[in-house]
Amino acid sequence: MIKFIRVLHEILIVAGYIAITMLSLIISENGKPPLGLGILLAATALMALLFILTVTVNRRHRRAARSAEIANSAAASGRTKTYSAHVSESYEHDAHTVWSLIRPAESAVLLSDVQKAFTVPGTPLGVGEQQCFIRRDGSVSIMEVIGEEGPWWSTTRSIAPGETNNRSTYRIEPTASGCTLTVSAIVELPVNAEIAGGADEWWQSQMRPYLTRVKEVLSARQA
Repeated sequence: MIKFIRVLHEILIVAGYIAITMLSLIISENGKPPLGLGILLAATALMALLFILTVTVNRRHRRAARSAEIANSAAASGRTKTYSAHVSESYEHDAHTVWSLIRPAESAVLLSDVQKAFTVPGTPLGVGEQQCFIRRDGSVSIMEVIGEEGPWWSTTRSIAPGETNNRSTYRIEPTASGCTLTVSAIVELPVNAEIAGGADEWWQSQMRPYLTRVKEVLSARQA
């Protein structure tokens, strides 16, 4: 259908040019050669300009189509790119205190925009545990614990939604005044996808409010 429309469009353009040429000849034969010549030259110039624009647009369209074909082929083949990033915050509390706050699924209600959070019934505590989070906008996500050693570290992976393969690690290290919590991420995306602004900036925007909220809740509990 698109090809038919293109052919019809080209036929109409040629027919129009022929009609304008005939009109210029008639005008010239009726005693106005300069006017007829001017119309013919203007029509010829417009025809040449239209031809150049058409060739340029078609060339860009073919390039874009080829790029999209290559990207889709790469995505279909399952090829991915891996991004990694981390962000840290220090607390004047020991590792066990910080761990006891961040480890339970229910704490997400205090530390993020989650409206409801719970451990999925039937899943074990610890490795294999699945935690469900329902946000205020109605979106739902489920994370699975794939490794941990309390109160020092825990690694989770996203199982819903499953558009991307995400793994997050929460690592607590003792310091002289308390401890440092580092949250790192490994994200696998299709080879034709990008993280706007870069992985580090994106992860900072995702996790900095969470780490700040952890500090606020710990301070409020201490008061």
